[in-house]
Amino acid sequence: MAVRFDPSVPDAPLADTADGRGSDILDEVIDALSEGLAVFNEDAMLIRLNAGFRAMNPQIAELLQPGLSWDILLREWVGRGGMPPSARERLAWMEARLASGEPGTMPIEFETSGHVFEVLMRATATGGFVLVQNDITDRRSFEETEREADMLLRQVLEACPANIVMTRVGDGEVIYRTPAATELLGTGKRPNGIFSSREERADFITALLPDGRVDDMTVTGVKADGTRFPCMISARLIDYRGEDVMVSTTVDISKEVELRRRLAEQREQIFQAEKMSALGELLAGVAHELNNPLSVVVGHALMLRDESIAPETLRRVEKISEAAERCAKIVKSFLAMARQQPARLVPIDVNDTLEIAIDALQNGADGVTTPIETDFAADLPPIRGDAHQIAQILINLVTNADQAIVESGKGDQIRITARHDGGADMLEITVADNGPGIPNAIQGRVFDPLFTTKPVGSGTGIGLALCHRIVTAHSGQIRVMPDKGTGAVIVVRLPTTTDADAGTVTGPASIVGQSKGRVLVVDDEDDVSDLIREILVRDGFEVAVAGTAEAALAMTDSQDFALILTDLNMPGMGGRGFYETLLRNRPSLARRVGFVTGDTMSPQARGFLDGAGRPCLEKPIAPSELRKLAQSMLGNHGDRA
Repeated sequence: MAVRFDPSVPDAPLADTADGRGSDILDEVIDALSEGLAVFNEDAMLIRLNAGFRAMNPQIAELLQPGLSWDILLREWVGRGGMPPSARERLAWMEARLASGEPGTMPIEFETSGHVFEVLMRATATGGFVLVQNDITDRRSFEETEREADMLLRQVLEACPANIVMTRVGDGEVIYRTPAATELLGTGKRPNGIFSSREERADFITALLPDGRVDDMTVTGVKADGTRFPCMISARLIDYRGEDVMVSTTVDISKEVELRRRLAEQREQIFQAEKMSALGELLAGVAHELNNPLSVVVGHALMLRDESIAPETLRRVEKISEAAERCAKIVKSFLAMARQQPARLVPIDVNDTLEIAIDALQNGADGVTTPIETDFAADLPPIRGDAHQIAQILINLVTNADQAIVESGKGDQIRITARHDGGADMLEITVADNGPGIPNAIQGRVFDPLFTTKPVGSGTGIGLALCHRIVTAHSGQIRVMPDKGTGAVIVVRLPTTTDADAGTVTGPASIVGQSKGRVLVVDDEDDVSDLIREILVRDGFEVAVAGTAEAALAMTDSQDFALILTDLNMPGMGGRGFYETLLRNRPSLARRVGFVTGDTMSPQARGFLDGAGRPCLEKPIAPSELRKLAQSMLGNHGDRA
């Protein structure tokens, strides 16, 4: 039979077992309790206690005997330091309430000798009461530790720079967010939480539920001001008060996305530059080999136009001349595209440069047919570069836009804008049209050399590639904006300069008079030297020809010349050695030297020509260009034979 202690009848006799040990068993059961137990009768006299009560109160252990009155117990308990006076007053008040038949009271707590005790008083059925004492030191220590941990956790979260958010999975309601998250995401309780759309949140929850975790999922978030931004979210699913809660961290990757975009642009620019460099070397070699024979074809074809010949023959000459001139333009485009650096780097006035380019477009022989609208900001800062090349960029872009509009029959306007980006110290030139546009599929190839969408014979694929080369040489960027179905938009960005001596575009050197004189032509190609001689003779010059630099030096020892036009690459000392010898021995004659050459692309040749500072005409040669060179050189000095 099970034995149960009923504190409401503490002095009730326990039925003896067969061997008469019932009371002993009850004492053992009471002593086995972890709580301290003391039972008082209706006269508030101690009638029974267990070992636990005695152990918890060593200060009064010797007094704890049946018959001890409640008042003496309280007095000695306080007097011997077993409890504080406030606890005594509380216990006395509780006993008085029980004696008057009022309901039981709440337990009290007190601390003594490094221990925390909880004391509970309950009435018995016989009018007495039971005092139950528990040592709750460990529990209080644990609770204090928990409180400190909670406070520490809260302090950490409040100071944490991470954007941490607790959200209900069911309805997306935000339960908690760190201050950093509040600063980024605001305090609003949007139905989709931090996500910009219901669909993105649904996709995220779908990824979260199977394993209860998601790491670095890229989504679109909504900031406190309502703007959207790219971010990465990692989350864990936890149980919080019986419901599924998502604890997530949000990382704003706007800067990283922008950085990746810029790196992609830079990689593309480097890739384009490498392609252009490799192709440039090839084109420079091909162009150099074509220059001499092409000069002969172009020159003689142009001179034949001035001959008195039959109309049918003249018609054929015109066709040869046009084809030859087109070949010459292509070769010069190859050379310009292959050139690594601008010819002249000086501060230039952008407004004047753009206006001159537009004037050339509208008034040239192949003028554009599409109306051009301009919007240039006032007082644009100067840029450092080559004005002719900057103008060439605009000419090529506008010409391309005009041809696309004409060929497609779609569009009727080209708009050119120029703005200053003060934050980046960049000048931004935009050429936009409302034509057929550039499909996104080919936008990555439009700057590739020789790539064109025009019919055979209508385009060379050099124009945009040349623009890219010029812009890159000016430390700028050029890009095609994504096609939105409203036409093509190409943006050119060039660094500005603070130099104040910005000049304007200058045209060819003025022709001063029609002075004639003796000219020495030095070229190892007989056909080329004969062509130059014939052009100059027709213009009234007296021309001598030398096939080598050594022969030319011998001629200068015995003769004087108003001009010396020499090729650069020749057997022997070549044009460079010839010029340097004249510079040492006859500097006045060296000042009359001009170079007519097809080798302007190699670093050695480019460095020499830039250092010499002498006039230079690139092959293939057009008679008009040669005449202008000779006349301008004669007009720039007075030493003539």
